[in-house]
Amino acid sequence: MKIAMVSLFPEHPNLFRGGVEAVASVLVAGLSAVEKVDIHVIAPSSGVAPVTEVRDGMTLHWLPTGKLPGFIGYWTLFRQRVHALLKKIQPDITHFQGLAGWTLRYEKPYVLTIHGIAEKDLEHQSGSFVRIRRAVFALVEGMGRRRSPHTIIISPYVLEQIGSQVLGRRHLIENPVDCDAFEVHRSCQHPRILYVGRINRRKNVEGLIRAFALVKALSPRATLHLAGGADRPSYLAQCRQLVSEHGLDDAVSFLGKLERKVVLEELSRAACLVLISRQETAPIIIEEAMAARVPVIASNVCGMPYMIEDGQSGFLVDSDDLGQVAEKIQLVLSNSMLATAMGERARQIALSRFHAHVVARRTFSLYEEILSERVDSLAGR
Repeated sequence: MKIAMVSLFPEHPNLFRGGVEAVASVLVAGLSAVEKVDIHVIAPSSGVAPVTEVRDGMTLHWLPTGKLPGFIGYWTLFRQRVHALLKKIQPDITHFQGLAGWTLRYEKPYVLTIHGIAEKDLEHQSGSFVRIRRAVFALVEGMGRRRSPHTIIISPYVLEQIGSQVLGRRHLIENPVDCDAFEVHRSCQHPRILYVGRINRRKNVEGLIRAFALVKALSPRATLHLAGGADRPSYLAQCRQLVSEHGLDDAVSFLGKLERKVVLEELSRAACLVLISRQETAPIIIEEAMAARVPVIASNVCGMPYMIEDGQSGFLVDSDDLGQVAEKIQLVLSNSMLATAMGERARQIALSRFHAHVVARRTFSLYEEILSERVDSLAGR
């Protein structure tokens, strides 16, 4: 089977700029491991000219995004370039990952995965043209969602928010976790708290720092490690200033963007992962932590309650109740038996739901189903 995947993709192997890049990379590897496939990935690049490369048995086609603003260019010029390349590749099926605007006017067999709700994410941003960008994303993505004949839903939360726009057949297939996350050897010997994600307001990093200040008063040896790049230097500066105001400079580390192997090393040393975002669909880092037996403390909103069993595989908290956040962190840090039990339960869930081979087989079966329906339709059945 020849598969084309249109997605954000890591330009540098093992250095992911976001969850969609990680998911696409893991799914491609998973498909190649469990089935005989010819995979072509089409991805936006930072370059100015198209580039094709072969990586790990797949063909990568890098297309420039052009000079238009991103919220305009992705469904106009870039979409046209993608469709022209698909016409040359002639895949049996195309898998669009993330942006429904890429699918507009595409008539060959395809499936769309909705990873996030762009207009919802923008509610937590500020700056020029945010309202215009939200309106454009809502219009264009809504059009693409409505016309998609097959849509992969990574969390029931997606249907709660935009279910009325998903008019085609719906398929619940959660994000895959790479096999290496299940092989992490825990070596946690210190009360080390980990955060992995973008440094921005939506992720509520300031709230996490304030909650950590409360934890530090009870666990003097506790440390907080923040991994991820900042969307805005000004917000990163605010977070650093907050750390200094609470006298936490020696206890809080800003690690920046990390390669995949370093993220896994951080997970191996973490007592817990904390993610108290205000908006998330299905964070891949939660799945990775679960696979690595790391207890997770996450917000009780959006898609996270569908991932974590409160009190069993982790804790769900009110992200605005910093006392509660600190209490749950402290409970995990102080009760090793509870933390171990939560980690084991989380791993079992991850094995059954998130393992790359499990997700790849389900995805490939969907491809076969779509193509079979296509054959039947053309045969007039």
